[in-house]
Amino acid sequence: MAGENKGLSRRAIRLALWLLPLAALVNIGIFLWSMDGAPVASIAQRPWLLLVAAGLSVVPWFTNVLRLVIWCRFLGVPMPLRSNVRITLGTVIANSITPTATGGTVIKWGFLVGEGVPKEKASTLITTQIAEDSIVMLGILAIALFVAFGFELPSTIRRTIWSNEAIVSTQNAMLVMVFLILFVTLLILFARRGLFGKRIGGWTQRAVTATRNHLAKVRSDWGGILRHGKSVVLASMALGVVQWGARYSVATLVIGFAGGVMLPLLYWALNWLTFTFSTLVPTPGGIGGTEAAFLLLFAPFVAPDILAPVMAIWRLVMFYVPVAIAAVIFLGLRGRVGARPE
Repeated sequence: MAGENKGLSRRAIRLALWLLPLAALVNIGIFLWSMDGAPVASIAQRPWLLLVAAGLSVVPWFTNVLRLVIWCRFLGVPMPLRSNVRITLGTVIANSITPTATGGTVIKWGFLVGEGVPKEKASTLITTQIAEDSIVMLGILAIALFVAFGFELPSTIRRTIWSNEAIVSTQNAMLVMVFLILFVTLLILFARRGLFGKRIGGWTQRAVTATRNHLAKVRSDWGGILRHGKSVVLASMALGVVQWGARYSVATLVIGFAGGVMLPLLYWALNWLTFTFSTLVPTPGGIGGTEAAFLLLFAPFVAPDILAPVMAIWRLVMFYVPVAIAAVIFLGLRGRVGARPE
């Protein structure tokens, strides 16, 4: 099994080095087309914000490394720092060349086992992180929606006169998200009842059962952890807040860089919706679907003349450039350490 996971990391690197530059070039092409020959400086209203955005885009690397260190020590798993960094960066790279819905958790589990972590310990590390991230994400999302709809949006509407087109665009974006949620829910219900055939019905039932078992495992793990490791949970969740806060704040900074109105918590919630939508797109790293979701959801709040350039810059800063850097570092670490399956 370990050997297979080492092979997975090598295949991920090879595919990433071919696929990501091509996707990045498409993004750059969109950017140049949207600029229509105008210099980049024409939209650079606050250049320093782009540097901050670039810094925030790699914050999740450091928080993930620290969280893994905390939990490995708590669970008694010996994990060299280089192996920890290799797991974190390898997961980033593998996620970039697999469909988002495949799930980074499976990939990370493979890297953990490949680095010599016992399978049951690897499963516990994964389930604890899922539970932490779920709590952190839902908590921040609730706060973001409350502040956005209670303060940021009313203030924005008072300062600017929205056109009928912008209002309709906002309504359409909300309707699309509601439709997608209902559509996926109905597909699952129909599939479980066998309306799409026995094979699909059986696969769906197994997926639902696996999800329930997984949640039961999470509850069981957390029962023991909360009895003996409350400080560990608090420390890791604090890092989770930093991680997700940084990740979903990049869009705000890029919009501010281009001179747009900065609504941090509203844009945080829209970023969450953007990446949630991308999980439905069966392309590596959500390529195509993520860009489309960004354009749809941010259209009411970003001026039309800078929307496409902002999207292209955001995707480059948030995804393509960090993954390329991660691939270079990952290859360097493998070259020096030369890890082999045990």
